[in-house]
Amino acid sequence: MRRLFTTVGVFMALTCAASGQDLPRGSAKVNLPDTIRQPFRGATNKDQGHSARAEFEQGNQFFRSANYSRAIDSYKLAIRLEPTLFQAHYNLGVAFVDTREYREAARAFEQALALLPSSTAVLRYLGQIHHKLNEFEIAAGHYLKLLALEPDSTVALCGLGAAQVRLGKYAEAEASFENAVKLEPTSTEAVAGLCLVSTTSRQDDKALRYCTSATQLTPNAEVVHYLLGETYLNLHRYQDALGPLTRATELAPRDGFAYNSLGLAHYGLERYDKAADSFQRSAQLEPGFAEAYTGIGSVFLKQKKYREAKEAFNQALARDAASTVAHMNLAIACLDLKQRDCALEQYNILQQLDSTMAQGLFAQIYRNHVVSLPHSSKRLP
Repeated sequence: MRRLFTTVGVFMALTCAASGQDLPRGSAKVNLPDTIRQPFRGATNKDQGHSARAEFEQGNQFFRSANYSRAIDSYKLAIRLEPTLFQAHYNLGVAFVDTREYREAARAFEQALALLPSSTAVLRYLGQIHHKLNEFEIAAGHYLKLLALEPDSTVALCGLGAAQVRLGKYAEAEASFENAVKLEPTSTEAVAGLCLVSTTSRQDDKALRYCTSATQLTPNAEVVHYLLGETYLNLHRYQDALGPLTRATELAPRDGFAYNSLGLAHYGLERYDKAADSFQRSAQLEPGFAEAYTGIGSVFLKQKKYREAKEAFNQALARDAASTVAHMNLAIACLDLKQRDCALEQYNILQQLDSTMAQGLFAQIYRNHVVSLPHSSKRLP
């Protein structure tokens, strides 16, 4: 499957405010206190306390005007003047989120959590940030702490489930999302999570059920249409895949992975011109995505454009040297171009990557038959 873990990032936008949810950004989305709601602790004199208060409130003004760098400077100064001021650490973390400095944001929120371990807002942020940093064990730990404070939190359950997917703990992830559904049966986030985990773990029957439900609950969420299309591709139901994948590209016209999957559906239906268009669009949007070039090359092979096919497969291998499909079909293109040394080179490489596929290469060569594009060759992630 091509892009499920990018999908986890998109899944954040649905969402439970979890690692499935994108981090809130922008002054309109963050409630900052106008005044300090806890007394200053540790100030050595009134002037120091007043100065810290002034810097904190100045930081809030800068934040609301989207001047995040100045806000960060003000919050840092307030913290130097009053190190135990929870709100300043918290708002500093929020400002770093807005500048996408996630490592710095994590440090600020950890400092805030040390001052107030029961802050559920900080735990949500830390779960999201560590998920974004691909630190899934840490993210899961924060969501477990959040669940200890809020046992009925669908936010925590969905965040935990998304982290568990990334850790390959599919059974645990499914349980987390199912518990969220029990708490909130119409939760779009939880149903989308079940769609995600069942698609990722290739439970195709469940995936069809959950992803269909998710598209009904969130008809404008590209990710669930994409996942439904992926499930149909896994089942080789190419005609059924066209609808949701086309809808996914309509909702997210700059999603190169969705175009690649749409290309696979057209390829499976032998609509090679349409497949080529989709693969080309995928490559334009995701220049580093090897599978798009493998798709382009496979269409060229079907069209007997062997030089163009060879070039496309070389482009794919420049991006993913371990792509067995690209090596296999490059060998076939070389043979059709009467370049046996090139074909032999690919055969020798394949022996190291996949001996079974290498053994089958000769049969493919003598039949001069293009290797089918494998739908689930790679993508996690």
